[in-house]
Amino acid sequence: MEDYRHRPRKNTPHVVKAYDAETGNYIGRVVDITADGMMLVTKDNFTVGRVFQLRVILPVMVQHKTDVTVEAKIVWREPDSNPRFCKTGFNFVNLPGEDGFLLEDIMHKLNLVG
Repeated sequence: MEDYRHRPRKNTPHVVKAYDAETGNYIGRVVDITADGMMLVTKDNFTVGRVFQLRVILPVMVQHKTDVTVEAKIVWREPDSNPRFCKTGFNFVNLPGEDGFLLEDIMHKLNLVG
């Protein structure tokens, strides 16, 4: 797998779930995250190139919010060690400044930045 990252990823010890903001369907669990994107473990075998509005449920309240919605595009996918799941890499798309700052704040609060 080619490494698309521009920044180091940090694994999260927290259970952070992501949902399709348009349908409310559960997409997967966030395994790691950067300011550029994140990796989810998913049950569904989503198509590379698909774009989602992902609603990420935060394990702690940040700036009076319990969730954040981001537009994210699938850039890679590979089987997980558990054959029932896939590792799915997302890049954030059109992340507005306010959401970018919120995401950075979340990363700091969850100890996800170096």
